[in-house]
Amino acid sequence: MDLDLIFLVGLVFLPLAFVALVSAWADRRRPWAALILLVIGVGVAGWAYVQNPGGYDWREIPHLTLETIARYWRR
Repeated sequence: MDLDLIFLVGLVFLPLAFVALVSAWADRRRPWAALILLVIGVGVAGWAYVQNPGGYDWREIPHLTLETIARYWRR
């Protein structure tokens, strides 16, 4: 699995963590699912960021997303 895909999968977990946090807050529950999703998202995206020699810039994430989808679409 390439680092671009791993980075993007980690970034997908972050909005899910926010949704889980809001849901837990609305239901007056402890946000365990949000915490787990946040740790997974930051951990996976951070690991891919550190392993990539040039790192990632926030401005290139849309291009990186389209490039990664196109790379796996062609297979």
